[in-house]
Amino acid sequence: MRKKVLVLAVLVMSFCATQVNAQGLGNFLRERLTGGLKLEGNGTNFQLSDMPNAKSKIGFGGTFGGFVKIDLAKNFAIQEDILFSYSSSKFTQNGVEDTFEYFGVEVPIYFMGQWTIPLGGRLYAGIGPYFGIGFQAKLKDADIDLYKKYDGNDPFMKRINFGGAALIGYELPNGLQFNASYKIGVNALDAGKDDSKMMPQMVSLGVGYRF
Repeated sequence: MRKKVLVLAVLVMSFCATQVNAQGLGNFLRERLTGGLKLEGNGTNFQLSDMPNAKSKIGFGGTFGGFVKIDLAKNFAIQEDILFSYSSSKFTQNGVEDTFEYFGVEVPIYFMGQWTIPLGGRLYAGIGPYFGIGFQAKLKDADIDLYKKYDGNDPFMKRINFGGAALIGYELPNGLQFNASYKIGVNALDAGKDDSKMMPQMVSLGVGYRF
């Protein structure tokens, strides 16, 4: 998997270098680099593994931030989002239910295809990795900070997470966008928690505007 990502990165960088040499850096950026804002609602829960007495139900939150996009070709672009995200889910363990709450920043990078349609505007879809840093994660009712050490033990969860993301959307000719995305992370638990896994997943729907 890492080799495939590396090969893709090398190909993209080579293509970018060719385009920059042909046009000059200033013209290249001026013609192809754009940015915008996003506002989304999200639904989040966890995929659990080797946690037989635990359950996770979807909860709701919101996401806001911006994005930078570079059009490398008519039908191909790379987009990086920087999103501040609040999410929640219902978490039950040994019959006791609590509310999991999270606030942090997420940075997905999408390799996107895009297609102009006859009615105007364009469709786009992309996949890629995402990286996240948690500012706060807690069980609300029990008032437990999941990033904090208790009694000398390691924190229950890791602040830094990563995984995969997918995006699909439609942009009107005036720059208004309608987006849907899905993200799934690798194990959010601290590495010392045996074989147990909590993989956060999020579905988001929202709007954006590209300047």
